[in-house]
Amino acid sequence: MNSAIDYLLSIESKGIKLGLERTQKIMAVCGNPHINLPVIQIAGTNGKGSVCAILEKIFRLSKYKTGLFTSPHLVHVNERIRINGISIKNLEIEKFINTYKLEIEKHNITFFECMTAISAWHFNKNNVDIAIMETGLGGRLDSVSICNPMLTIITPISYDHTEILGNTIKKIAIEKAGIMKKNIICVSAKQLPEAEKALEEVAEKKGSPLYFLKNHPTFNYHYNIEDEKQKENSNLALFALKHLKQFNINQSIKIDALNTVTWYGRNQVLNTKPTIIFDVGHNKDGILAFIKYYKSLNIFGNSTLIIALYARKKIVDVISLLEKTFTKIICTETNGENPMKAKVLAKLFSKDHNIQIIKNPENAIEQELINLQKTDGMAILGTHCLGPAISKKFNISFDTI
Repeated sequence: MNSAIDYLLSIESKGIKLGLERTQKIMAVCGNPHINLPVIQIAGTNGKGSVCAILEKIFRLSKYKTGLFTSPHLVHVNERIRINGISIKNLEIEKFINTYKLEIEKHNITFFECMTAISAWHFNKNNVDIAIMETGLGGRLDSVSICNPMLTIITPISYDHTEILGNTIKKIAIEKAGIMKKNIICVSAKQLPEAEKALEEVAEKKGSPLYFLKNHPTFNYHYNIEDEKQKENSNLALFALKHLKQFNINQSIKIDALNTVTWYGRNQVLNTKPTIIFDVGHNKDGILAFIKYYKSLNIFGNSTLIIALYARKKIVDVISLLEKTFTKIICTETNGENPMKAKVLAKLFSKDHNIQIIKNPENAIEQELINLQKTDGMAILGTHCLGPAISKKFNISFDTI
């Protein structure tokens, strides 16, 4: 393991600290690379990564040099920062850490703040034409909000991270709306009424023109993942492009991009006959969307679920639906910050359902692969921290999109 990567991962234990002061300090130290960066900033609860990936692919196929900053990663931290779809090299991370390590420690910079600074520094140094940047948590106090975006996008808002963002849709929406800037257009997906109202109030207060996708005709293009939510994500991305007149993007490029875009861990087909799907849906809305997609596959045999979550995740509302969809449920656990113990996860399900506990996700996958028949199906669902087990067992790299 690269020592700079080790160092980065070691400061991840500092956890989440909202606020822009520390980000401002580390950005200043490395030359304020964010100030003139051509940024599209995206916030929301579900679909952020997919919208980022769709936009990136459209711009890249249009021959623009793209920067993409997303989180979290599946296997390597490098996946969070990409230029033209390729993850940042270890050497580049090492250069940044070695140059600014003393300042990182002096200002108590968190992991995410450091990653935001590295992304801006890397994109600026490589003169990207567009930097598509996903907000990490909330928006108002998230480090990505230090940028001066040319456009902001808000995906559907629902309950997640309530312990930080608030326990009502209104409170969460106000935090997400923090990415809005004066005189900078914000486009939003269709929202719950209370979220829509909150976004409108913040937009008026900030002087940010706000447009909702629901008030405009959608685009009926084919998307390479046949899923209703992903079609909504593609429509939001295409709607956003209508407000970026300075870029020359033709219709055929949009169609090609939607037909070829890849975003790992979103309804990702790992195998056919038997059907094996990987999805990182980890909250109520994300899991509901996945179940709807999984059912659309019309799997004739038995269906097995392998699931792992973070301890803070609340999925009580979808337990019965998971049990109706999957004849066998294997509860596992991953590394990462505060994972839910497999035994704790298992207790959420009914005692009379076929529930198994296999702590190691690799072992869980390996055991079930032996049992699957060609007509069966298996879903691997939950935390991004399942990525290493997926990568190893299915010989997949997530480094290039």
